[in-house]
Amino acid sequence: MKVQTRRASAKVPHEADTLSFMHRKMPAGSGICYWNVESSGHFGKDCDKGHELAREYLDYIGRHPTNGATTLLGCIVNDMVRLRQEERLPSRNHLTGVEIGFLGEVNRYAMATMVAVVKTKGNPEGGVA
Repeated sequence: MKVQTRRASAKVPHEADTLSFMHRKMPAGSGICYWNVESSGHFGKDCDKGHELAREYLDYIGRHPTNGATTLLGCIVNDMVRLRQEERLPSRNHLTGVEIGFLGEVNRYAMATMVAVVKTKGNPEGGVA
């Protein structure tokens, strides 16, 4: 199922100016930091923070379904990976609870959406299964 997107107009705020975990790099024009989040070192608290940031992201893309927003998650994940190069012991994971919580919450919403789509349409491409 394709989601209808639109070109961003002057009325749509830039994600780096809206989302708390992003910022514009300096000097001006040198890009966007899509994931600027520090881990507290406490997995449970970090997961809660990740869930909160995911809901912030989901609210943004729900309110602004632009062509640019369709690539936003990939940019966020790319910066997550770039930030978390070191392996964490004893789990041997690279991601912290913040990233795991963020991605888990986005996945939970994606699953809920697809359950509704499949129940309504019969299959994800539309029509009857």
